[in-house]
Amino acid sequence: MYGEVDEWEGLADRYLGEERDYEADVKKFFVAIKDRPPKTVGLMLSALRSFLEENDVELHPKFWRKVRNKKRGNRAQTLDRIPSNTELRRIVSHMPIQGKALYLSLASSGMRIGEALQLGLDDLDLDSDPVKIEIRGVYTKSGNPRITFISGEAKEAIEEWLKTRNQYLVSASSRSRYDKPVEDRRLFPFKDNTARLIWINALGKADFKKRDPGTKRYTIHPHVLRKFFRTKMGPVIPVDIVEALMGHEGYLTEIYKRYSDEDLAKFYKQGESSLLIFTETGEISKIKQEIDERNKQLQTLVNGLTAENVTLKARIEIIQRQILEANERIEKLEKLLSKAPKLT
Repeated sequence: MYGEVDEWEGLADRYLGEERDYEADVKKFFVAIKDRPPKTVGLMLSALRSFLEENDVELHPKFWRKVRNKKRGNRAQTLDRIPSNTELRRIVSHMPIQGKALYLSLASSGMRIGEALQLGLDDLDLDSDPVKIEIRGVYTKSGNPRITFISGEAKEAIEEWLKTRNQYLVSASSRSRYDKPVEDRRLFPFKDNTARLIWINALGKADFKKRDPGTKRYTIHPHVLRKFFRTKMGPVIPVDIVEALMGHEGYLTEIYKRYSDEDLAKFYKQGESSLLIFTETGEISKIKQEIDERNKQLQTLVNGLTAENVTLKARIEIIQRQILEANERIEKLEKLLSKAPKLT
């Protein structure tokens, strides 16, 4: 507005100290941002409204509704693309270990990136199978806590990351211009922009750096990992459980009433193989088929042995009865012989 760079607070004070037509300013602001994605426009208008109201500038709700109604739709406009397991493997393979740990966790849990970056070291149980993650209410979009799980691949990456995490903190602290603390209890002690830079660099190296022609955003971005999780798990386990693990508010209460953490873990294990990216799903299916076939063969053998055992038991019982009858006859003969007159 002022065509100059200054301290934000100074510019805000200057603006509020002038005689302004606030509605006209909001309209100009809207015109300047209206071609951006709808969600971005909505967030920017919400931020502007909050700023004005905090400074005792209240515009009529009807005015805000009119402005919002001029937005182009309500859904994200970027035509994003969900990567296949193989494509995701190519992307993650180009990441440092902290990136592998983060993005394998996102792809196999349905978490939002903002939730994952707030996780504390005490929020995950590496000894459970599958690894359980406690997502606190303060981390979530809805304010509701929940649990989710990560794959064995993500667990291995996290364990490797934890071996170098302290070294990373020391190095990051020494390079920082903002006195970055060495002590940080977060599992992933870095900011959103660092996480996204890891993703973008890997995207370029994997040759997937394609942008949407309209929004200029990358078609494969971190948020599509939630869609990856849903499309892979949805056909395997009940959809309401998938939605609850992802944190969709309408499903959480009902799911936690019906299922225990142990039940949810069992459901997750049923679908975990579909989330693996460093092991081919077809290979896993083949191994499962081989195991199932061996189990059938073993069961057939056990059933045969059981049947033979039953037959042997029946034969043994018959023989035992025959022996018992023979012994009784011998006793009778011995008694008869004892009463017979002796020959002299």
